[in-house]
Parts: sequence; structure tokens; C-alpha cells
Amino acid sequence: MKSTYQRIPTNQVEFDRENPRIKVALEKYGDKLNDERIRFALQTATEGSTSTTSYRSLKDSIRAAGGVSVPIVIAPKNDHLVCIDGNTRLTVYKELHEEGAPGDWTSIDCLVLQDPEEQDIETIRVTAHLVGAREWPAYEKARYLHYLRNVEFMHYDELIARCGGNRNSINEQIDAYHDMNEYYRDVSSGDAFKVDRFSGFVELQRKNIKDSIYSAGFDLHDFGRWIRDGQILVLNHVRKLPRVLADDEARDAFVNGGIRSIERATEIAEANRQREDPTTSTTTTVENASMAALAEALLQKITTMPRQEYLALRDREYEAATRDIDTLNDLADQLNDLLSDVSK
Repeated sequence: MKSTYQRIPTNQVEFDRENPRIKVALEKYGDKLNDERIRFALQTATEGSTSTTSYRSLKDSIRAAGGVSVPIVIAPKNDHLVCIDGNTRLTVYKELHEEGAPGDWTSIDCLVLQDPEEQDIETIRVTAHLVGAREWPAYEKARYLHYLRNVEFMHYDELIARCGGNRNSINEQIDAYHDMNEYYRDVSSGDAFKVDRFSGFVELQRKNIKDSIYSAGFDLHDFGRWIRDGQILVLNHVRKLPRVLADDEARDAFVNGGIRSIERATEIAEANRQREDPTTSTTTTVENASMAALAEALLQKITTMPRQEYLALRDREYEAATRDIDTLNDLADQLNDLLSDVSK
């Protein structure tokens, strides 16, 4: 199958109505299906922490770069040009043109397939939508941000436009990258440096985590050892350190324990807290629980979700699955907005 690179007017490229990512969402429209509904489905189907946030980040990145870095893939079909891969990028171009954004959004870089067989088109659809691009590891993202900020001295406004997020989240990732290389590399051999431990160092940047380590008489080299030795194996358990290190019995169990010792130490700290204040375990309900307690309970639910339950939610195997996902998306949007405000 031959192909050529061309720049084609965006108004000549049609959306792929067989796009597997949004196929189910489009079926409900029947004969009323139009470009507006397709664009809405694409915006809300974009993968990421939440659909709308991910779409907005993609749009900001394309606007800042002045175009797409990867051409969309189109194929001729019944005298029309259909976008086989890149429908969301095409949506962004159409929106930026309508909004009058600076730049040329009237045409887009394309890889045009020449006389493709239907099997060729389906192969591209599978690769783009079912297999997808490999996720860029968080550690590598942070290293790149560190390079752009501390080597290239790129301004925060440009970093945010290109990479999304906000100033605080960018600093958090850069600081986590520094701490991991300073305090985890220092206690690990080259073979033992595991970049999948990076999120533990992101957790380290949370408020009060470092302070609790120093206040208990430890330092960040100790933290690096706790991560290396698996005493903190589930990395979001880093946020339990203030509670554990503030309790003498729990602290000893954690520091002198083996793999996953923070889990047992947390149980000890919680038992001691309830012993000191018995009302904490008997009067808390969903209605009067603190926001932090609710968040921790939801986090625990998500991190311990059985595989079968996860698949049932992902594949919409039960009647309320779509509603549950919508609720979680709404929650994620509200949390992102809240965190953006309070983190400034």
C-alpha cells in the first residue's frame, strides 16, 4: 500500500464514522448523526485523567506548537477523504479555526493512503485505537521537564502550554525527578534503579511528607532506602508516613520491618488513634466524613479493585457502568479544578 504526505484543507477531510473509540457513542444518534455530535463524542472520549481535561491539554499543546507533530492518516472513500487516524487532532484544528486562534488551521498535515484495501484500513484502526501509542513513562516526562526548565530555561508559561498542567504540578515533577536521582540512585546500584518507583517520589512532594521524615529524625536518604527495600511497596502509601512516623510504636514497626512494613505500621497507628479517641471509629458516616477521609476511602477502593470488577466497568458489562464512569469523570473534573485553585 502506497502513501504520500500532503497538506490538505481541513474542511475537505471527513470524520471516520467507524472510529472504534466512539462507535458506541455514535450509534444512539441514528439518522441524526452529524459532525457536531461526532466532535462532541471525540472530545469526551479522549483518554487521560479525565476526558475533557485530556482534550483541553491536547488542544493547548497543538496551539502552542502551531500544528501537529504527527500527520493524521486519511483514505479516499466514495469520492471523500476520511480520517482513519487523528480524528481528535482534526477536531482541534476545526475548533481553532472557528475560534480565530493565531496560526493557520485551515489545512492539516496528512498521510494519504493510496488505494487502500479495507483490511489495511482496519489494521490502522486497530493499531491507533485498540493498541494505541505507548504511554510515555512518568520518569521520562519529568526528566524532559527538568531539561526544559533547568537546562533550556524555558518559561513556565511555555512549559504549561506545551506540556499541560500548572506551575505547581510541573515543579512537583521536576522536584521528584531530582529527589529520585539524588536519594534513590545514591542507595541503589545501576541495576537496581527502577524508574517505576518514580511515583513514590512524586508522593514525597506532598505537603507534610518531608517535614514528617525530618521531624522523626530521618532524612531523604532513609526514604530512598525505604523505597528500594520495599518497606513502602505500594507507592501511594508514602502519604501514610506522617501518621506512621508520629506514632512511636508504628514507627518502630515500619523502620525495623521488612517488605510492606508500612501497611502493618499503619494498622498500628490507626488502632492507637482509635484507642485514644474511640468516637472516631463509631460515629463517622459518609455524610459527616471529612473530605480527606472520603478521598482516602475512594483511593483504597480504586487501588484494591479486583480485576474482574475493573473489566466489568471498562467494558460496560453492567447496566449502571456508563453512569458510574460519568460520575467518576465529574468527580475528577471537580477535583482537578479544586486542586488547581488551592495549589496556586
